[in-house]
Amino acid sequence: MLNLITPLKVILNPPTRLEGFPGESVTLHISLINQGEQGAAIDVFIDPIAQTLLSWCPSARKRVALDSQQACEVSLVFEIPLDALPGSYPYTVVVDAPEHYPEETPIHYPGSLEVLVKEHAVIRSQNLTFSISPATSPVQPLLVQPNQHQRLSVIVNNHSSRVDRFRLHCLDLDKTWFTIQYPSNELSELGVVSSTDGLELNPGGQGEIIIELHYPIDMPAGHYSPTLQLISDNAPEQVFLDLVYLEVKPKLHLSVELETILGKVSHSPGQYRLILTNHGNSIRELAVSATSRDETQLCDYVCSPSSVNLLIGETATISLTVYPKQKWRRPFFGYGLELPFQVNLQDLQALPTPENLPMGLLVWKARPWWQFLLWLLAGVGALSGLGFLIWFVFFKPVAPPILTEFKPDSTSYNEGGRVRLSWTISNSDRLDQLVVSSTKDQTANSPQVYDFRQGLPTELNRYCQIRDGETPAVGDRNLTCTNVDTGARLAGEYTFQLQIKAKSVQKPIEQKLNVVIQPKPLPQVMSIAARQSQLEKGKPLTLSWNIKNFSQLGQLQVIGQLKDGKPTLFKTYDFQKQIPPELTKQCQPPVNETLSCSNVDIGLPAKPGDYAISLQPVSNGSQKQSLPSKAIQVQLKATPLRVMNFTLNNQSSETNPSIFLKVGQFVTLNWQVHGDGVKVKLEPLGDVPASGSRTFKATTNLSQIILTAETEQGQSVKRAFLLQVDMPKPLPKPINTSSPTVIPFHFNTNRQQGSREQGIGGKS
Repeated sequence: MLNLITPLKVILNPPTRLEGFPGESVTLHISLINQGEQGAAIDVFIDPIAQTLLSWCPSARKRVALDSQQACEVSLVFEIPLDALPGSYPYTVVVDAPEHYPEETPIHYPGSLEVLVKEHAVIRSQNLTFSISPATSPVQPLLVQPNQHQRLSVIVNNHSSRVDRFRLHCLDLDKTWFTIQYPSNELSELGVVSSTDGLELNPGGQGEIIIELHYPIDMPAGHYSPTLQLISDNAPEQVFLDLVYLEVKPKLHLSVELETILGKVSHSPGQYRLILTNHGNSIRELAVSATSRDETQLCDYVCSPSSVNLLIGETATISLTVYPKQKWRRPFFGYGLELPFQVNLQDLQALPTPENLPMGLLVWKARPWWQFLLWLLAGVGALSGLGFLIWFVFFKPVAPPILTEFKPDSTSYNEGGRVRLSWTISNSDRLDQLVVSSTKDQTANSPQVYDFRQGLPTELNRYCQIRDGETPAVGDRNLTCTNVDTGARLAGEYTFQLQIKAKSVQKPIEQKLNVVIQPKPLPQVMSIAARQSQLEKGKPLTLSWNIKNFSQLGQLQVIGQLKDGKPTLFKTYDFQKQIPPELTKQCQPPVNETLSCSNVDIGLPAKPGDYAISLQPVSNGSQKQSLPSKAIQVQLKATPLRVMNFTLNNQSSETNPSIFLKVGQFVTLNWQVHGDGVKVKLEPLGDVPASGSRTFKATTNLSQIILTAETEQGQSVKRAFLLQVDMPKPLPKPINTSSPTVIPFHFNTNRQQGSREQGIGGKS
């Protein structure tokens, strides 16, 4: 019988076929049952090979966690687009549990999504109608016989006011499976020469297109829904479709032959060959076995392989090995013992199997004559053994104690778990003293000595028992001690030694065993990612991370290091086996000792630059330090250097770079500069703050004022005023009326104009 029990039981509803119309949503329900002995994290998803259906399923992958003997249901929803073409879309549902059942998974369940069209025989439009005869539907498909031909008639009506040519296409079948026949051209009577690769119709005309289907002889059983598409030359952008529903009835023909390779055996198993051939049109999944035809099952039957998957026309060969058992039944004389058996077949899809299956016969040959001599020798040996047994029970001297078992209570230990020892000593009445010693990392500890001269020591009463042996002779008593606490619980390599000192025995009996206590697993950062690679000053950095071994996590430190600088601790989170309050919204409860946190905001220092951000997990109570995570690079952008204000008497240097002043005139200079660590220098005033104001008198030595600003990142900017300071005009002399003189006003005018030209030149 084939054993089909697996840790995961999966039930699909519907099992293999989904149906729906364009614009609808169909749901696949998947029931999961964890029949294993452990909890498991189970992934259910659509195979990525089905790219079309992946775009139709918004949530194509889901994960659930099930304890042992727990069940749940998962639903996958397919949203069929309005423009989806009718037809069959295959998919595969994959159920996988790689962490807990790696040998039994993944499990694949193939299926198909059938996109249907509403049942109607004629597709109508304003300019065209066409119908298919005979009409088919999903309920009444057209029955198909392989290796036969079938004709379908497509009637086309041209309701437009123009001559049109129509072409028929079949989108889903192989080109060798059909032939399209167009009638002769109706326009040939008018003397118009035209090709015959389509149906030409006059306005209001009707025509017929014949599609002949050629079904291959090995056509698989099942339902087919090929799509017929009619294309108009006048309106190629319009698509006219209809479905043809076909059904191929299953043909079940399975031949079974049994060949004998070795049918007469003496001490070897019988060998047979079973040949299975699938002559039908359906894929067969068969389980093969054999049973005896007698009431007594005298043989074991092994089929290799025990199950086969036969494709259409495929042949499989199975080796059948017959092992005779109960060897005492083998005859001593004669032809031999005949062991008939029957071959059994079971279809895993509940399809019928052949009624008359082959039967086989194994002949177990009689024993050779020389085996009588062996029986005689066996009788002599039995008498000798009986004499030895009498001597052993009544005359054997008392044996010294023997250490028959010495072992720890477990094969592996983790830090914090105590090591306990168990041992069994036979002939314990001869025991004088028992010494248990240990060394840790080659450092010896004080031994524990137990004195048995007055019987079982008091300190061992809770661990040890003394019982009589199987043969209650003198001194035949067994000492059994279990789970004796050694006190070893720290991580390291231990060597335990048990030493037995017996009465009248000079050399003690010793036995050693090695035990390793593994340290607690350190917390480890599996991944770290930042949402931004560049940040502006004053904005937080958003991080996401995954950390395994959550129960050992004590603290999590966020460390940043500026280029060519020392590491700086930005943030510390205290866990102590629980998520801190400030991370309850960003972190999910740990799954399988893995903590996942996302969208955690971390504040960065004010100094801009390129930072290397890493996470340093700190173990909870362990002496070893976990390795920091891989550093991610984040750039903190500096505040752009800008001159916000630079005015002289409320005039900006950008609009009025040249200004005319008079000697002694009071002027007010204002400036304001923004930037990280900016240094501002004014000529001729020297170093000044980033913002300020100065009032002074204009002198003839004052020709320009230059503002220079620089940051630590090397940014710099300059602004300047070009000044021209004029002397006041001298008082005019008295005018002599006798000799009038013309005042050269043009001279002053030219001087002022020249000064202005010089100022402008200075600006340029």
